[in-house]
Amino acid sequence: MEQIHNKYPIYSRLLILLIGLIYAFSVSKDPVLGDSLVFTLMANSGFDFNSNATNHILYSNLLALLHQIFPFINIHFLCVSISVISGVLCLFFLQKLLNVFNVSQKSIFMCIMILGFSFTFWRVSVITEVYTFYLLFVILFLINFFLYLKEKNKKYFFFTSLLLGLLLLIHIQSILFFPAYVYLIVKNFRILKRNSFYGCIIVVSFFSVLLIPVVLGHHPFVNLFVMSGSENEVFSINFNVVLKSIIRNSGFLLYNFLFFLIFIFWGVKDKANFDYTIIFITPFVAFCVKHDVSDSYVFHLVPYLFLMVYIGKGIDQFPKINILLPLLLPLLYFSTAKIMGKTSVGKNIEKEKGFKGGVDYMFFPSLHNTPDLSLFLERYQTDSLYEKPELRAMHPFVLKWEDVRKQY
Repeated sequence: MEQIHNKYPIYSRLLILLIGLIYAFSVSKDPVLGDSLVFTLMANSGFDFNSNATNHILYSNLLALLHQIFPFINIHFLCVSISVISGVLCLFFLQKLLNVFNVSQKSIFMCIMILGFSFTFWRVSVITEVYTFYLLFVILFLINFFLYLKEKNKKYFFFTSLLLGLLLLIHIQSILFFPAYVYLIVKNFRILKRNSFYGCIIVVSFFSVLLIPVVLGHHPFVNLFVMSGSENEVFSINFNVVLKSIIRNSGFLLYNFLFFLIFIFWGVKDKANFDYTIIFITPFVAFCVKHDVSDSYVFHLVPYLFLMVYIGKGIDQFPKINILLPLLLPLLYFSTAKIMGKTSVGKNIEKEKGFKGGVDYMFFPSLHNTPDLSLFLERYQTDSLYEKPELRAMHPFVLKWEDVRKQY
């Protein structure tokens, strides 16, 4: 039994490689309609150092740099490879994070499958989007954060500060980490002393990079945090939207993790650093609830990391549990897509969203069989897609992609 336990880290690495291969074969022929397409075209156009809320300055310019270095590689596959590689690295470092929380090796193996095969994580790992790249640095940030709490070694505090600064350059939603960072400093000030000041200087220094385009007049300061035209919505609350958002986000949560959520009830019995967990996840949950958008599930990713911790701790309480149980997740997604495709609801989805992949796109995370964007152009007039503002806004980007694709 001890020999099997010692081999779990090796099994976990082999599992991660297998999941990486699955991700690689889950990539679509063209960029996905939406931000994925926009990021791909941005990379093709070159560097962009504006720091508005949707630019993600470090990520978008990394894609542009890679395109400059490898111009002969199809830019779609080049850009999406960053998501695939980042997704694989996320799962690798998830092992390290769960080790910090003293989760058993068997439970770590299962948590890699649970997160790796969850709908949201699988989907964002196979599209050109900032999320797995961002989540990779979030995991590194959390590892150092909780290692500091565990060992009280100041080097982990400085790494935490450095990574928080980098996270601000990747995605401005990283300001939601500030309450936990400040709480860490206040609670450990007697140990940190002046080092807390140095840590803050590191974070502020990185944040000041975002201010350069503001000073140069490229965009207003408020657009660091919100999209242009949404400034008045920051502090407004619509309770109907909140209720709808709670229902929608609960559905995402259940679809991602099914009955594995039950293990949280056993996991949270371990109260070590639970106060930090609450302070970490509360701003993200509040953000998701306040903004009811169709793709709000991507903002769940940070809280999902903490769910993995407590699901893992909960699974530890059941040593005889079948280690392959998480394979039910992809089986459920595949079955749901096939069953829904035969229903009247599924047929309506195919009619409305067939150009994006229809039922498979909605219920199965792989995009391998997603139609290329030429189908969108065919249906744009015949199915009156131009009547929908969000699709009308995408039309010029698709036309531009058609020109770019001819280069390969």
